Amino acid sequence: MADWEWQYWHDRLQGKPVEMSPSHPQAGFYREPRKEHYGARRTFRPVAYWPGENGQLHCRIGDEDVTPERALDLWTRVGQHPVTEQAYRDVAQNGKPWPDEHALVGMGDNLPPDDESYEGLRDAIEPLAEEASKRLDGPPIADQDEADRIANLADRLAELCKKADEGRKEERAPFDLELKRIQIKWVAIIGLAETYKNLKYKLLTPWLLRQQEARRKEAEEAAAGGEPSPSDTPRPRAGTRGRAQTLKSTKKARIDDYAVCLKFFEESEDIKACVQMLANRAVRAGVTVPGATVIEESKAV
Repeated sequence: MADWEWQYWHDRLQGKPVEMSPSHPQAGFYREPRKEHYGARRTFRPVAYWPGENGQLHCRIGDEDVTPERALDLWTRVGQHPVTEQAYRDVAQNGKPWPDEHALVGMGDNLPPDDESYEGLRDAIEPLAEEASKRLDGPPIADQDEADRIANLADRLAELCKKADEGRKEERAPFDLELKRIQIKWVAIIGLAETYKNLKYKLLTPWLLRQQEARRKEAEEAAAGGEPSPSDTPRPRAGTRGRAQTLKSTKKARIDDYAVCLKFFEESEDIKACVQMLANRAVRAGVTVPGATVIEESKAV
């Protein structure tokens, strides 16, 4: 057979930008992506095209030879999915998995539906997570097939993670509703009772401050008249039941010179984290930040 008859397939395998004609199938080894139904896992069937007598192109799907009409109809679904001849023969003739299929990640047509109970998801996730942990401690990815296997492992774990999270939400839903009912029941009367805060802030605090100021003035007047200041003057208090209300002092800073204050804290990890957050936000919006370099990072999604 002439090499040119297989040129399209060779070029596709090497990732070259080859134009595919929907009406002209090309000799080579491919696979057909399929889904049994919407939302199902994607699976692949091995497909081969090869030239025969009088230039006629033959086609086989799995172990079934098909008509030229079906081969033409199939071409648009497989022409962009070439595989090596070895991978094709391993799957079609020897029943092996595709080289990008992870051993623990099923991709076949006859897989049973997931057991979405807690126990079923746990049993599905644990070996995959263990395999992922082992691979994370291993060497970098060596080739495309290994990259695909690891990506398929990650995809399966993501799929199971979503189902596990949905199960968690479903199981806790009745408790969330009950907690919401309890919250609504109690929040109203709690809000009424919390008027004690306004009593302290608007009425008691000013009164206690006035009492404290009056006692300070009395002490100053006594000192001015040569009388000794009483050493056991009690603090102003209010209330004769439960916890008496008194004054409690706290400290806070008033910034008079922002630049000087910022200079004092410039090496603080909190300030550095804040500046980093502001710089990230600015460069994402296309703003040039003095003293900062824009760094682009990529990650698998």
